[in-house]
Amino acid sequence: MRIFFLLYFIASSAFAQESIIWKKFTGEISDPKIPKLFDYSYAGYKLGEEGIPKRFKKATIFNVIDFGAIPNDSFSDQKAIQSAINAAEKNNGGIVFFPKGEFLVNVSPQKTNPITIKSSNIILKGSGLGRNGTVIHMQNHMLQSYPNEPEWKVSYMFKFYSNKSKNVATNITINAEEGAFVIEVENPNIFKKAKYIRLEMPFSIDAISESLGGKNTRPHWEKIKEKGVTFVENHEIKSISGNKITLKDPLVNTLKTEYDWQVMPFYPIENVGVEDIFFKANFKDKFIHHKNFIHDNAWSMISMQNVSNSWVRRCRFSNITGAVSINASYASSLLMLLVEGNSGHKLTNVTQSTRVLTGLVFDATNNGQWHGASMSHKTSGSVVWRVKTPKQGWDSHADIPKNNLVDLYEASKMTAHGGFYKNEPHHLKGLTLWNYKRVGNTVLDYDFWSLSGKGMYWGFSAVNPIIVGLHGSKTTFNKDNIGYLESLGTKVFPESLYEAQLKYRIGRMPNWIRKSQKEWKKIEKKWLREKL
Repeated sequence: MRIFFLLYFIASSAFAQESIIWKKFTGEISDPKIPKLFDYSYAGYKLGEEGIPKRFKKATIFNVIDFGAIPNDSFSDQKAIQSAINAAEKNNGGIVFFPKGEFLVNVSPQKTNPITIKSSNIILKGSGLGRNGTVIHMQNHMLQSYPNEPEWKVSYMFKFYSNKSKNVATNITINAEEGAFVIEVENPNIFKKAKYIRLEMPFSIDAISESLGGKNTRPHWEKIKEKGVTFVENHEIKSISGNKITLKDPLVNTLKTEYDWQVMPFYPIENVGVEDIFFKANFKDKFIHHKNFIHDNAWSMISMQNVSNSWVRRCRFSNITGAVSINASYASSLLMLLVEGNSGHKLTNVTQSTRVLTGLVFDATNNGQWHGASMSHKTSGSVVWRVKTPKQGWDSHADIPKNNLVDLYEASKMTAHGGFYKNEPHHLKGLTLWNYKRVGNTVLDYDFWSLSGKGMYWGFSAVNPIIVGLHGSKTTFNKDNIGYLESLGTKVFPESLYEAQLKYRIGRMPNWIRKSQKEWKKIEKKWLREKL
């Protein structure tokens, strides 16, 4: 594979120059030396084509006060909140509404006791994220379910999940290229009652070299060396005709029959959301990474697993270890999130998911969350968009994600990456950093594939990333491990690759893009006034 480098500078120009690699994407130029960008525009709720609904006119309202919650007192409201959710689930959906005031949860925990949502069409809706809106106060941290439970398994306070699954699968019968919309399967009958599908490639040693672009592995990468690589992607079915399944969004991976790709029904819960709530916790210690389960996860708020077309928006978090985690999900959005107070472990975390958008997030904690906005663990086709972590950086927590975009991110570091060294590399092909702004110290000769170092952690590892318009603090790179480098030190046009690709795909800029940015600016300004 030939690696092409382009490095150009624009001197004393008031305007960003149109990106060359963008021109290649739109077909304006056809230089074979310039790689073609992956199409990231399908990330987000409804694949980015529609905004999250502003109102839910036909939804039944379940006011938590009607189920026994009393704001602004000293008694737990957790049972009442769960009762309201249970009633909404029995109704096949509804808005669980929180009026203004402070509601208490996890007041006197005797065991791990999260608030759970297991059905579609359930929306937890507050009356605003300001101090005079809806405050949900988590008074005590979550407990381990059993002694020595790993920190990553300690429950979040609010858990959305689907436990519906079907142990049936079929094989693909014909190869399909990345970007294709149609796959052919051996037994289409198993999808007659399914709306979504999951594609999985089992671990393969034979696929390592291709997946790493021919690069050598670090000697201590046990998982990839001993088991190989594996991929997962989720999709919504558009139609089925004979043995052919047409998808609503294109394939993230190339499917090869020789790698035994499996296709199975996927049953997420849909249209679940959290919005307009201030989540307040009490993590006040100086954060120490991996000190114990309390520091790492026990003050974490919202977890979503196996969801689709769902969201968390316009929410505020204070003194937490983790804000939002979304796992094994599809086509969902985390938008307009403000994190403040004492620094903790994680900002947002996206794992084993496809087409998730994390956008308009501000980490205003005192030292920055240890890990910034994250895409990891086989996540693909996802985007981090217009996020600010001025004291940290974005994160890829290893376990081979693929084809993801970091777009208009502002951070002090190149990354705040994590993940157990045995699960590296941090990212396979298709990582693009677009108009990334660094505000920290100078970084020289940053290496995306170092094969030496101290201890077991030798720095961030990504297969030939594309870096366009990185600017701000002085940064240089080891060119041997960059796939493409353009306009180092100067922003390019289009400002946002995600927005530009979305507009290019559907022929117009969706209204939700402009409205969300406008709304986010108002939230930031109001928060700043409140802090003064």
